[in-house]
Amino acid sequence: MEPNKPTNPDLERPGSIHSTGGEPRWSAGGSPNTNPTTGSDLRNRAAEVGAQLRDRAAEAGAQLKDRASEAYDQTKQAVGQAYDKTSQAVSSTYDQAMTFGREHPGQLTLIAFGAGIGIGILLASGGSRRRTGRYAQPAISALSEIALEFFRHR
Repeated sequence: MEPNKPTNPDLERPGSIHSTGGEPRWSAGGSPNTNPTTGSDLRNRAAEVGAQLRDRAAEAGAQLKDRASEAYDQTKQAVGQAYDKTSQAVSSTYDQAMTFGREHPGQLTLIAFGAGIGIGILLASGGSRRRTGRYAQPAISALSEIALEFFRHR
């Protein structure tokens, strides 16, 4: 046995920091630059993962935008249909009222007169519950029922 050589076989293994190759070696068997987990490799891997995350986020954003666009279009269509139905109903009711007024001008005059009296009583009461409150509510209810009866028969 030589006096300069270590007797432990683990110390003579290549890659051991105790080997006699001159430079210290890392336990993985190579220099720090060949280690698979070096700084540049970590940066590259982080860049890859970042790119994957960015792509996934962009895809999720595109899907969210598509869903929001579909919901907006459906809402816009529903509102448009509701507006059209309401417009048709109001137009139909207006046409019925005008036709009734042309066919029965005397009755329309009495309805307008009664409505005017009812509105006048309401305005005269000033919102307070005085004696006129006892007369205003039944008068308006009666006039409303009369007007409804005329339009129901048409």
